[in-house]
Amino acid sequence: MSNTEGKKKGSGCRKVLIALLVIIILIGAGIFIFLKVHEKEIKEAMTQINCDVPVGEAAPDFEVTTTDGETVSMKGLLEGKDALVVVLFATWCGPCEKEFPFMSEVYQENQDRISMIALDVDVLDSEDGAKKYADEHNLSFPIAYADNLPESLFTATYPTTFIVDRTGTIQFCRVGSIPEKATFEKIVGTFTGDDYQPRQLGFYSFYGYSNKKSIPRIEFNVTSESGTETYTTGEDGFYHLFTDAPENMKIKVLSVPDGCEIEGTGETESGLMSAPIKLPVK
Repeated sequence: MSNTEGKKKGSGCRKVLIALLVIIILIGAGIFIFLKVHEKEIKEAMTQINCDVPVGEAAPDFEVTTTDGETVSMKGLLEGKDALVVVLFATWCGPCEKEFPFMSEVYQENQDRISMIALDVDVLDSEDGAKKYADEHNLSFPIAYADNLPESLFTATYPTTFIVDRTGTIQFCRVGSIPEKATFEKIVGTFTGDDYQPRQLGFYSFYGYSNKKSIPRIEFNVTSESGTETYTTGEDGFYHLFTDAPENMKIKVLSVPDGCEIEGTGETESGLMSAPIKLPVK
């Protein structure tokens, strides 16, 4: 090969690389512009991901086969009970594994009043995987692999816990884990008892987190329809709040401990779905 031919080939390669680089830059710029133009719609869509479970509506019936081989339905589990607790989970989910033991205790202590089932709904799992999980964890409530639930019960966040009351209505949905046994007992207790009146329940966990550390003693306001209240996160960085019903509350951080900063205006919203809410601090 002559030097001239080599130079021509090298020049051609450089042109191809430059062209590819230009295309990549243009694609990146296009994506950035699209995201900015449609920022509001994207945020609304992301909010809807966590709002699929229809709180306040009649629960759709479903039928699954538990890891013990028993076929059960939502209506069958609820029959003769005050409430049905359903946890949507995945076998690889760490927070699920953390909350299941105390949930198992609460179910065991209240199974005359409530039914409970954990449904493995992750597409990466399988019936065999769910059975292995059940065998290894020895929980008091049944487990089933459920790849055919009604679309309205879809979740992309594990765990997600919802409760169907005795009227067949979904009255509570928590996206994210429940922190402790006492909290789960309080949630379940809302829907049991002879004097129960149909009602919804909201449960929010406000927390501060930055540089892989929890931030304690964050003071913040929560404004709801009933007014404005001031709260402070504990030493674990969390403040848990129950409300009479799910509500999109306005939140504003007032102060943070030394070494931390309020991010932006310090304002955010809770959204309608009961969930952990990260406070805007850094």
